[in-house]
Amino acid sequence: MSQSNMLSSLALTLLLSGALAVTLPVAASADEAQNKRFGKIKGTGGVSSISGAGGGGLTPWATLSSYAESGQLGGTVFASQAQVDDYQLDVVGGSFNVHDKLELSYARQDFLIKAADLQIRQDRIALRYKVAGDIIYDGLPQITVGVEHGELRDEAVALSVGADDTRGTDYTLSVARAWLNGIGHRTTLLNVNLRYGNSNQFGILGYGGDDEDRQVNMEVAGAMFISRSVAVGFEWRQKPDNLSALTENNASDLFLAYFPNKRLSFTTAWVDLGDIAGAPDQRGVYFSLQANL
Repeated sequence: MSQSNMLSSLALTLLLSGALAVTLPVAASADEAQNKRFGKIKGTGGVSSISGAGGGGLTPWATLSSYAESGQLGGTVFASQAQVDDYQLDVVGGSFNVHDKLELSYARQDFLIKAADLQIRQDRIALRYKVAGDIIYDGLPQITVGVEHGELRDEAVALSVGADDTRGTDYTLSVARAWLNGIGHRTTLLNVNLRYGNSNQFGILGYGGDDEDRQVNMEVAGAMFISRSVAVGFEWRQKPDNLSALTENNASDLFLAYFPNKRLSFTTAWVDLGDIAGAPDQRGVYFSLQANL
């Protein structure tokens, strides 16, 4: 990414963050106190991942989306964008949480190859179920299993690079724990995922290939609240390398998430996606806005 583009993206990020802080209604806190869909502690619902599922940006976490607790319903809508050197990813979607046990989500991904002005579109749906535990209050950490299914609307690029299919399914096992008196006496969270699947570049380049097929990969995320409304953290996502003609690297990010209230969250991050479709060292910025319904 050029320096001017990166500065423009960062400026937009700061502008949006400032606008949120200034324009939020004073009545929001009272609304949260009375609204039965906002039972969890602020921030513990996480944000929206690029697949639509609740968690971080690059990966889902064991936490389910929204602030719904047992016996409550909740939902989210979000919009995200990642800008790296040669590509841009725009994602919009939402999720629905039933009794803090079941989460259904949808995401529409639009991946832009800047040099060719070519778009690759993908639909992703995910279903996740909380098996046991609680992120804070139970003796067990929160354990969630999930399934993510993706289908490409634009198939030509995936088939041309050797993908076996233009649709595919990943299966995830997520474990998370938050400590209210964690590092530096701050609320601290750790999440670990195991993902079984064969997606190439998050499914943007299809599924499977001539080099590898389905395998188990690991994803790790950590976060710490530096105030009641601001969290900083990291994510690391191991990715398969299914295509012999194209190297696929692991992905990582360093993020800052702002929760002005339980209605809204804003996330910005520095992302490193490695090599993508022959273009090396794809690094840049990511930002996301989520509203809880």
